[in-house]
Amino acid sequence: MPMMRKKNNIVVGLTTVNTDLLRISVPALGRLRQKFMLVIYNDNPMETVSRRQIRRLGYCGDLQIINGTENIGTLGARMAIADAAMCSGQMPEWVIYCDDDDILTDLEIPGVSPDNFAIIQNTIVIRHRVCELLHAMDNPSDIDIDGENTILMRPHIGFAGTLVRGKTLRKMFNVVGTFVDAIRKIDDSLDWRAPVDMMMWSYLNMFARHENPDAVPIYMDQVNYIKNEIDTSRIKYGRLARPVRNVDEHLRRVLAKYDALMRTALDAAARQG
Repeated sequence: MPMMRKKNNIVVGLTTVNTDLLRISVPALGRLRQKFMLVIYNDNPMETVSRRQIRRLGYCGDLQIINGTENIGTLGARMAIADAAMCSGQMPEWVIYCDDDDILTDLEIPGVSPDNFAIIQNTIVIRHRVCELLHAMDNPSDIDIDGENTILMRPHIGFAGTLVRGKTLRKMFNVVGTFVDAIRKIDDSLDWRAPVDMMMWSYLNMFARHENPDAVPIYMDQVNYIKNEIDTSRIKYGRLARPVRNVDEHLRRVLAKYDALMRTALDAAARQG
């Protein structure tokens, strides 16, 4: 009788648009000591990502690649990753997302309460100098935090780089799927890149606490993610990263629109039992 393979407890979801940037994220994943399944969603229908390409970049673990036939955006790509991971027989205990130009440096998972739906950690943000990014790619554990070109976010409050319970994520996406067209209308109304990561983090918190009033994230005071902000929004999306003026006010208003969609969906689900 053949030996059953042990299922992975962790899925890393990697979304890509400019596939050349996989040269930043994939080698770092290949250096991680923890076992996990890597699911890549290529949201660029003009390019194809192959297993051979990912192996040549240094990742040799369990792998699934989805080459999209149309551009569906970061939210859609992340939802598709969750679908693929769970429909293939995987029900990961934890899922963590990584952007193609960022570096995931650790997948340590402590023993946490069942009420902890996410594990928040720290991230280093590289803002201006390409040399800092190249240094991080070579040695992510030895980065000089200068407060200007490289900044420590402690804690990092966001979706990418945060471990999330797989069951909570799957249920949340089921709800989000009921109003995803309304989300896209808000996205399309902006002349700057939609704050998808902030929106998804807000949705996760709203959903987890709706399902379980005792649900809370937990914080680990260590760096597990290096975020690249060297003008990548212009390169990848052809848009500004954020509004030119009154940034906080614009973000507050658009996030309020997103949040209203989730509240309406949760209220409707509660009425239906």
